Amino acid sequence: MKSDYRPDIDGLRAIAVAAVVFFHFELPGFSGGFVGVDIFFVISGYLITRLLVAEGRRPSIAEFYGRRMRRILPAMLVVISFSLVAGWFLLLPGDYAALGRSAAYSTFGLGNYYFLWNTGYFDREAALLPLLHLWSLGVEEQFYLVWPVLLLAANRLARGRELPIAALIGILALISFSVALQLVAVDPKQAFYVPFSRAWELAVGGILVFAPPIGRRSTSEALGLIGLSLIAASIICLSPSQPFPGFFALVPVTGAVLLMWPRSPSSVSDLLASAPLRSTGRISYSLYLWHWPILVFFRHYAGTAMPAAVESSALIGTAWLAAYLSWRFVEEPIRRLRAPPAKALLAGSIAAAVVCLSGNAIFEASGFTSRISREVEAMRSLDVMWNWPCPQMVNIPELGTTFCAFGAPWDKAKHHAVLWGDSHAEHLAPLFDMVGKSEDTAFFLYHACPAAFGEGVHRDFPELPDYQQSCALSRKAMVAMLRQRTDIDLVVLSSAWTSLTYTDVFADNGKQTDKVLLLREGLRSLAEEIATPDRRVGIIGQVPGPGLDLTSCAVMLESGMLRRCSTEMDSKRILSVWSPMSTALGSLAEEKTVFVVDPLKGMCPDNHCATYVNGEFIYRDGSHLRRNLRSETDDAIAKMMGFYAAFDANQGRAQLSAADAKQSQSATRSN
Repeated sequence: MKSDYRPDIDGLRAIAVAAVVFFHFELPGFSGGFVGVDIFFVISGYLITRLLVAEGRRPSIAEFYGRRMRRILPAMLVVISFSLVAGWFLLLPGDYAALGRSAAYSTFGLGNYYFLWNTGYFDREAALLPLLHLWSLGVEEQFYLVWPVLLLAANRLARGRELPIAALIGILALISFSVALQLVAVDPKQAFYVPFSRAWELAVGGILVFAPPIGRRSTSEALGLIGLSLIAASIICLSPSQPFPGFFALVPVTGAVLLMWPRSPSSVSDLLASAPLRSTGRISYSLYLWHWPILVFFRHYAGTAMPAAVESSALIGTAWLAAYLSWRFVEEPIRRLRAPPAKALLAGSIAAAVVCLSGNAIFEASGFTSRISREVEAMRSLDVMWNWPCPQMVNIPELGTTFCAFGAPWDKAKHHAVLWGDSHAEHLAPLFDMVGKSEDTAFFLYHACPAAFGEGVHRDFPELPDYQQSCALSRKAMVAMLRQRTDIDLVVLSSAWTSLTYTDVFADNGKQTDKVLLLREGLRSLAEEIATPDRRVGIIGQVPGPGLDLTSCAVMLESGMLRRCSTEMDSKRILSVWSPMSTALGSLAEEKTVFVVDPLKGMCPDNHCATYVNGEFIYRDGSHLRRNLRSETDDAIAKMMGFYAAFDANQGRAQLSAADAKQSQSATRSN
């Protein structure tokens, strides 16, 4: 079995890395470019297996790991070090601390688990994490820990016979693929990051080592064209919304297998071996490493916005240049070193430990808050901005657990209420606390699905396969509780209604398709179900949000750090986008059972949406208010939104108080 250099594989690497880069830069026609990573997995599985079972002298375990360390570690450590330095100038302390911890994990091949455990709804958007792309190296490195030992043991037991080894690899691939299908159905996020659901892609590449070569040129041509077509179709037709890596991953993996199958020369292999593709393939590893932090740090600098077309071209060119320099002066010189395996392992471990400890020091220092102004320390991280100690806990026996309560003391309050919704109910809790104390009303927070879902209207949420059932159960439980608890005389429903119209909302009967009307109908039917002569139902419209992260901009501008951004909200866009849902919710106020509060009216007076109130920047991220604002700021926002008038029980079906909104405008400062 020969181990000659195959230039066509370098060409396939070029296609894979180009697909990933163009996907990340959101170039049209590359919605499935993420499959480039899967192609890399197949290539790695093939090359590593060929190295381990090739005819002639096989490397020892120590020699194998020494080679891997020289191949992978140097360029990766340079990129991580660059990111840690760049983060000092461009990241908030909370984001910088997270970067440090992700660097510590990634240096020792555990980046995939860090991002599995630390990417979620309330974390920084994954697309803004500078080292996110190192998850794939984590998968490969974990594969490398097991694969050599397994193959060398199998080779010894099989006494060099190829068929038993190939059969073992095939069985492992089938097991891993079965795991992938199962995880994609129940936990798509875990399926994406863990090695158990990705190992089949590397194993399939390994099986190719034992495949007989294709002798006939016509067969070679046909399979090559089919393989190229499958990869092209994957890149063009797939999208991140589809479950992956499940059945859809078979398409690019099969395409890669057909292109890599040992063959006689063909026009496809000649194309892949052409100089432009071959040269890009050689620097593909460094290009993969560099393009992502370059893009992410630019987005931080630009206020999280994606680069324009000209900027994208410049950034891709910069990434290509950085990749070439990295390949020329880091990758190649270290790969050519003929150091004994023990020395290579020791040197690599020491270098990784230094970078790991540096990243961990940044994490332990909380991202060095001294870099920012004291005046904006309250905005140093997403966690800090969401922090709001719950004033009291209350047991609701009918729901079988305790809940956070706020406003007036629950045991002494004249009125009892529930604030029902998702995170867009949570961020209103400090405001309701102020209003509840004033109106002698105690609220408890029922954090669940948006109340419009669960009965006739649902949302398809691929990341949470049991979401539909969960929403139905949470709504059923609350309705049952309200039928028993006549002391609860106010129910307030709050969610990201406008944002939900951009998700996959559908009617159970399939007849209605207008998402605005579907959400309205879900709320109307619920209000009819839970309203009584002594109980009011209020609906809070979605708080206007900038859609982009303006918070980092506010902090950096105040601290004199690098940012090209503005803290102004695009009020014209907000008013236009929010209008259909605001109108639909407003029409529900005509129902006798419902009153509606539209925050848009008080937050965007004179068609200008406020981002500062009482001198404080009020947003945590692109859609949520901060929960650690000063109490006087919470009070001012509550007045702007009209909550005091709306929750005045003496006014019955209260409407927005224009007087409150006007009175609050003097407290508003917009930068």
